[in-house]
Amino acid sequence: MRVAYLVLAHRAPDDLLALLAKLKSHGETYLHIDRDAKGFAGRWDELAQYATLPARRHSVSWGGFSVVEATLELIETALAKGRADYLMLTSGACLPVGDLAELAERLAQEGGEYIDMMPDEEAFAHRREARLAHYRFYSKTLPRACLGTVNRLSRHLWTRPDFATEFGAPHFGSMWWCLSRPCLDWAMRFRKANPRFDRRFRFSETPDESYFQTLVSLSPFAGRVRDSLTYVDWEKGGSHPKLLSREDLPRIAASGQYFARKFDWDHDRDLVHSFLDASR
Repeated sequence: MRVAYLVLAHRAPDDLLALLAKLKSHGETYLHIDRDAKGFAGRWDELAQYATLPARRHSVSWGGFSVVEATLELIETALAKGRADYLMLTSGACLPVGDLAELAERLAQEGGEYIDMMPDEEAFAHRREARLAHYRFYSKTLPRACLGTVNRLSRHLWTRPDFATEFGAPHFGSMWWCLSRPCLDWAMRFRKANPRFDRRFRFSETPDESYFQTLVSLSPFAGRVRDSLTYVDWEKGGSHPKLLSREDLPRIAASGQYFARKFDWDHDRDLVHSFLDASR
């Protein structure tokens, strides 16, 4: 079973090289670097030795549709240039914490679609469907106060057509997934045949946490969904997950998941490199 690792990143080329070297020893690697990222001058040839770089790079705004666009760029590159049976989305802030050879064996045996799907009752309680009911704008250049005003006005002035009427109920969850080639082949064909699907997620709130969940739920592969293979701790709430440390290692090991995020690469380097240097 061949796995392709799709990596979204925006910083620390030296750390990325260490991560990519680890991943490349277990499969194909594809890397998208934010178009606005600093510190990569003179490093592209070196990075290209460890990963395939898409022809197009996007300027990525946290929470915006540009995250989805960068991910789609990686998917289409991997489907066109690689031979992987599964594609796993990860980031430069994720670490492989499990045996990646074992991961390939598990994928071959189970044959599922591994993606976090928030239960419908939880999504309803948190009013997640409202994310698709209004326009939401993101910008790296507009001052935050101005952007906030624009989004508050947008929420009061415009209501978008009901998403469920056109495409069925949307689904939500964490963006990190591991999906089969047939599932993603279907997804790419669907979105190209239905351009309104992408338009409905553009200018919505954090579309990276619903776009792929909704695609999978619409697909013939919906019945194969299993839990995500990436460990993320959201117990404290808020818009960011817990920063992981050594005290979290027992819970990570007990989870049976193969990647975890986020770690503090700058201040916990011994822990980070204990995962990257592990010969497994």
